[in-house]
Amino acid sequence: MQADVLHPEQIKTMFERVKKEFGTLDIFVSNARPEVPAFFQAPMDISLEQWDAAFDSQAKAFLIGVREASPLMKKGGKILAITYAEGSRTGGLQPWVGMGSAKAALESLVRYFGVALAKRGITVNAISPGWTEDSVLNTLPQAAQDLLRAWHTRGWTPMGRLGTPADVADVTSLFCSEESDWITGQIIYADGGASLMNPEVPTEIQIG
Repeated sequence: MQADVLHPEQIKTMFERVKKEFGTLDIFVSNARPEVPAFFQAPMDISLEQWDAAFDSQAKAFLIGVREASPLMKKGGKILAITYAEGSRTGGLQPWVGMGSAKAALESLVRYFGVALAKRGITVNAISPGWTEDSVLNTLPQAAQDLLRAWHTRGWTPMGRLGTPADVADVTSLFCSEESDWITGQIIYADGGASLMNPEVPTEIQIG
């Protein structure tokens, strides 16, 4: 079943089909965004259309998605959002302002929904991967890809490599299991330790 999450009516139609064909829903993972040109612009230049594309695909789509998904869920239902916490917490990559702000709003919604759905036994969490192979990274110019890989393998990611889709899938599976029933409203970092690094200190000093 497909839907363009930029259009709320398509999200609602998708869940109507889920209800009609399956009756119930166990897991909802929100992981969609438009292509980079649709939102990638610095704060002084970003258009309202680009700003809306970022927010509509993240916070608004998640708001609608959870409100459509949760009535189909029983106790033990799992809701997950894929975020990028560095984008929501920093301001250095100027053209990321739309998506970074939208991810910050998404992460806030995770906490609000975590409380709202707790008594029903439905958990709501977010997974924040670091740089990941076979992802948006591979759409960047080769020189940029090489710089990012070299930077992370020589220490910015303490585990010495970029993540893989399988790494992210494993964490997703964990948080879709019964073993995670007591965790809700959290942002889970799956980044090999990259979020632990201090940007003010050279990696050579930090990793020893």
